[in-house]
Amino acid sequence: MNGIDRIRRAFAAREGVKVMAHSVCGYPDMAASLRILEALASSGADLIEAQLPFSDPSADGPSIVAANGAALRARSSTAACLETLEGLRSKTAVPILVMSYINPLLAYGIDKLVERAARSGLDGLIVPDYPDDEPELALGEKCAAAGLALVPLVAPSTSLERAAALAAGSASPFLYVVLRLGVTGRRTELDEASLERLAALKERTGKFIAAGFGILDRAQIRALGGAADCAIVGSAFVDAARVAIEAGRDPAEAVGRLVRSLTP
Repeated sequence: MNGIDRIRRAFAAREGVKVMAHSVCGYPDMAASLRILEALASSGADLIEAQLPFSDPSADGPSIVAANGAALRARSSTAACLETLEGLRSKTAVPILVMSYINPLLAYGIDKLVERAARSGLDGLIVPDYPDDEPELALGEKCAAAGLALVPLVAPSTSLERAAALAAGSASPFLYVVLRLGVTGRRTELDEASLERLAALKERTGKFIAAGFGILDRAQIRALGGAADCAIVGSAFVDAARVAIEAGRDPAEAVGRLVRSLTP
């Protein structure tokens, strides 16, 4: 089974809003990071979004920025992260998507990255600053040929027409819909207009819809029901790990407990 098929199966596996759990690979160090990722998967996350650490994570808020910095200080390289994620794949069937800004991918090598991800049994890429119409890198085409999903991001300013065009040109079963402008971390209030836009995107594109930026608790996830298929939760998990570490407790146990509080 390739990554695209595994993602599609995860979205169809159960009723209700799924949860994609975000974690910074290599935070606080590689060994602890693998345990955190394993806890997310075993505790009920439907999909895993593992971020490659980067020195300038421009779409991320303070919690995730700090985790990126800590991971880099722990010498968590792209190569080491991919090796860790390959180890994670051997322990779970949950889809694993690599989230990265474009610079680490360019530094590692686009073709090398795609080949390694597919060989390791990973499922897709989320690249917030990748220009979708970039003809030279052809990242979407290379991912699709390898059975990986390059997930399109839809901003609050993206028109329905543009979103439909992105969806039509993508092999990804789902779209990542950014709920508001700004960076991650701050709670997003899900008003009627936001929910109507999510429903319209789903109807217009024919894709599953994953909504992120500012999803922090179960009430927000319940509110997405009927409008989106998946909630993307990031800063809440990073914060749970950080608080546990600072208190001398197990961060893996902390994130596992949070997953269980967010999922049915």
